[in-house]
Amino acid sequence: MVQAVSSVEALPRRIITRSKTEPEQWRWRTDFIGEVKYGEIVPRPQVFLVEMRPGETILPHYHAVDQFQIFVAGSGSLVRNQAANPVTVHYVDHHTGYGPVSAGAQGLSYFALRPKTDSGPVYLHEPGYREKMKPGKKRHFNEQITLSTEPVLLSRDGVALEPLTKETHEDGLGAWMMRLGPDMRTAGPNPQTSGGQFYLVLNGSLEHEAESYPAWSVLYVEPSDLALAVQAGPKGLEVLVLQCARNEAA
Repeated sequence: MVQAVSSVEALPRRIITRSKTEPEQWRWRTDFIGEVKYGEIVPRPQVFLVEMRPGETILPHYHAVDQFQIFVAGSGSLVRNQAANPVTVHYVDHHTGYGPVSAGAQGLSYFALRPKTDSGPVYLHEPGYREKMKPGKKRHFNEQITLSTEPVLLSRDGVALEPLTKETHEDGLGAWMMRLGPDMRTAGPNPQTSGGQFYLVLNGSLEHEAESYPAWSVLYVEPSDLALAVQAGPKGLEVLVLQCARNEAA
């Protein structure tokens, strides 16, 4: 069953949250799917939006689950000063360190999308972090994408599915940028070869079951579902398709 959450519904639920390791540090968070609950891994998807304050830094760390991070607003850097400006697609395997994540003068906002609910970050400056690491493929990639201007999206006369990964992964891991003109329809990739799929609307709107999902809305497609029927709204659609690996370890 597809889970769909509109940004119109989610964003008013924004809360202030404090750092696990530095309680005096705080930022904003909005839960879209699931919830942040440290302590154990839960086999349910998790999506939330983090909005960092100007100049804030999240120290290097890793998670026990695979994750995509999509940087959607503000400016900043990620991993050895690589830019994390809108729109940056960042993926990292479970138990693979990354960071620091640093916000610029106007803050930095990103979505975290995970096929399982994480037990909490493990910081690389904490004693015993190596002992907590587990084997994995240690994949890690960044890709930057550009959104269309409104008149360009309105005049699009075809569907494009642009791969964001440079190689094919046998476990189903993948990411695409999908672009459709006004009211166009297509089918998404087959989720049954994956560990689940996230659709993150970035531009225009996606129409699903008589509801319209504008920018920053999220849909999750289970591995047992059929391919999502994607329909653009009257101003077109640009949506990220983020496909999780099968048998994501923890």
